[in-house]
Amino acid sequence: MFINIDRNSNISIKKQLYDKLTYMILNCELMYGEKLPSSRELASSLKISRNTVVEVYDQLIAEVYISTRKGSGTYVTNTRKCHLLEEPECSTKRTKKDPNILRLIAGTPDLTHFPKQSWMQATRRAVNNKNTDIFGYGDPNGYLPLREALSKYLYTHKGICSSPEQVIISGGTKDAIRLIALSLKDEINSLLTESPSVLFVPEIFRSIGYNITPLKVDSIGIVTKELKHQERSIIYTSAAHQFPLGGTLTIKRRHELIDFAVKHNHLIIEDDCDSEFRYKGAPVNSLFQICSRYVIHIGTFSKTICPSLRLGYIVLPEILTAIPEKYTELIGNPPGTLLQATVNDLIRSGDYEKHIFKMTKIYKAKVKIVIDTLNKEFSNKIRVNGEHTGLHVVVEFINHTFKESDKAVFYKYNLEVEFSNEYSTGRAQPKSNKLIFNFAHLTQDEIILAITQLKNVYRALTN
Repeated sequence: MFINIDRNSNISIKKQLYDKLTYMILNCELMYGEKLPSSRELASSLKISRNTVVEVYDQLIAEVYISTRKGSGTYVTNTRKCHLLEEPECSTKRTKKDPNILRLIAGTPDLTHFPKQSWMQATRRAVNNKNTDIFGYGDPNGYLPLREALSKYLYTHKGICSSPEQVIISGGTKDAIRLIALSLKDEINSLLTESPSVLFVPEIFRSIGYNITPLKVDSIGIVTKELKHQERSIIYTSAAHQFPLGGTLTIKRRHELIDFAVKHNHLIIEDDCDSEFRYKGAPVNSLFQICSRYVIHIGTFSKTICPSLRLGYIVLPEILTAIPEKYTELIGNPPGTLLQATVNDLIRSGDYEKHIFKMTKIYKAKVKIVIDTLNKEFSNKIRVNGEHTGLHVVVEFINHTFKESDKAVFYKYNLEVEFSNEYSTGRAQPKSNKLIFNFAHLTQDEIILAITQLKNVYRALTN
């Protein structure tokens, strides 16, 4: 019986052995009643652990592929031929991203400055805490001390006045959006959303049965003068740093949006994913701060700490605090309480605020290089938007538009990009003159190289 085990494969040896044996049995390469080698013999011939063979044999016995006869050995018992399986491949090829490709796609922060020491100290303090609740399943609404810490932090840094009971910990922004959509579906069935915007927002609401209406966005944010009366709806906006176009909604438009919501009894979801990083001017008023009765504020630690936390939060108006109760457990508990306890300690110790301050300085230096280099290479051929806040800017080409097939040219020059029209809700435009440029995760040298390559792409597409 020949079995090839590939030790360079990403697939475990146990899984390779299981897949190969099931394939041979179901395709009658091993016939009914045929005796298999003993676990010791097979392990020896394949030069693998006998325990691995024993575990695979036990699994095949449980699934009635094989059976043992006392004092005799192990035999094939499956008699049905099946052509549904393809022979497992033991390829040495590994799927790796090309290290030469510079990804300008939005979303990734600079992870080289993850606060390892502060994080380990916070975890140690959380574990050594006498409160054993952190080792249990936890409150579906989130770890109460973290909700208390967030309530204080948001008041200090964003002017959001809320009680811990108004704060819910979520498994990131997607879970927050899903929870809100489920909680309000019995009384509201319409979503008004910025377009372009984060695509999973309308997708989640649509999947739950909401009607979706796109709202026009310009370089500042929602174009409030074009808001029209509709049935009671939820309005989704990223007012502090519009994604993807990068604008910050002016205080005039903020009040116009709030007035529109109050007049027609709409609720607003304020998605604040990266406004902690502001490089010019004072922080703007959150919509929740202006009108807490009609605004649901959501935030995330994915950009401020790291995406793998999958940790976010919701701040609800007082009148809505009871609504999500029946859905929090349905969606699933937020990330583990121990993780929440670590973030809680990070906030209370002041290390979270220090980390944001440090990263703001780093990002501010990077965005200056982006602006200076773009202006040097492109002069009056472009406009840059969104450079005062967040982790990406938008490069608007004044006399040129891109289409999807142009990405092959970008890739030829080792760039992976997104255009703004890829985030449109409803009927997407086939072309766009706006390129998203995420600078946060790039080194200063990579930023300069990316812009140099961008100029080469521009020449190739315009000549």
